[in-house]
Amino acid sequence: MKIVHVMNWYIPDMGYQENHLPAEQKKLGHDVEIVTSDRFPVYRDFKQHGSKFHGNRIMDTGIFNENDVKIHRLPCHLEVKNGGQVLLKDLKKKLRELKPDVVQAHGAFTPLTLQTILYSKRVGYKIFVDDHSNKDNLQLNSLSKKIFISIAKISYFFYISRVGYFMPVTYASKQSLKSLLKLRDDKIVLLPLGADANCFNPNFELRKSLRKELGLKDDTILIISSGKFHERKDIDVLIKAFYKLSNDISNVKLLLVGNGPDAYMEKLKKIVHSLGIEHKVSFHDFVPNKDLPRYYNGADMGVWPGNNSITVIEAVSTGLPVVVPSSDLAYLLLFKNKSAKGFEKGNVGDLSKRLCELIENRNMMDKLRINALNVAKKELSWEAIAKKSIKTYETTI
Repeated sequence: MKIVHVMNWYIPDMGYQENHLPAEQKKLGHDVEIVTSDRFPVYRDFKQHGSKFHGNRIMDTGIFNENDVKIHRLPCHLEVKNGGQVLLKDLKKKLRELKPDVVQAHGAFTPLTLQTILYSKRVGYKIFVDDHSNKDNLQLNSLSKKIFISIAKISYFFYISRVGYFMPVTYASKQSLKSLLKLRDDKIVLLPLGADANCFNPNFELRKSLRKELGLKDDTILIISSGKFHERKDIDVLIKAFYKLSNDISNVKLLLVGNGPDAYMEKLKKIVHSLGIEHKVSFHDFVPNKDLPRYYNGADMGVWPGNNSITVIEAVSTGLPVVVPSSDLAYLLLFKNKSAKGFEKGNVGDLSKRLCELIENRNMMDKLRINALNVAKKELSWEAIAKKSIKTYETTI
């Protein structure tokens, strides 16, 4: 089967869906390529953190390669920086050249996906639309956004027959699609985000290595969080909850791996200083995705207190017990499989209490770890997700 993925952006060396799903589909014996823009997205306020986040965003057009998958970078016909959207020049020409049986368009509410749907009948491919939208990342808080969503609704009304399935990555995304586009359940297949099982797995040697580097004693409980930090990630909530926890349990430390806007990072460091826990809280800049397994194996639990993050799946795949907001539908699959602990989002006291419960109940932590590894192997490896995607394509072509 010839499969082409069409997306706004492709950032090399990351742990995103677009980095792994096409590669795993190719390992299954399919001909898979990617069509994307000639630029990186705008990461506001990440000026100090490497070429992926600042500087010259415009790259060369042409054909590149990562993970044995060809990546076709086309120039932009139009870019809306504030909305993070693009339209690509010569997209129809490129799709005719590639002759796909299937095109997976990334993002239900992007002009590029609508552009791809528009060309589908003339070029002759079936469209599958994956989607990551939820109440946190799709907020209709401007007239321009409301107008575009209205255009998207009208477009899907006329061209819905061209879409084989919508493939939300979480239950939150599924709810968003059903709410905005009034889709029936039989038009939707959940295709979750995953982790590279060859990289993210339990590894005692990695654990020893990190803990030795950090100078941690065997009985020290290391709590970790990672990612792009900003206000909606609620890292300040985690720090305050950790402070309450550390008053009751002395052998705990917190490691924050990542970075964010200068103002927010300064705010976090001021909170740490004002609480007098500088000796218990460590800040570490971004690490390459391939190095994250070392940090997750070295930790005893992970906490992602705010907006959801794909790296939670990667952490779970190493067997790390995780604590996440119980109201976030993005984690519903984890909760259904009893592989995550929930807390009331934004509630410092409740988060501290849940962390304390886990630390004082090793049996509970062990159950989370076992359940996490089971769900990761069965449903959240990119290999398993790639197989599910192929099976879904085959039902309509």
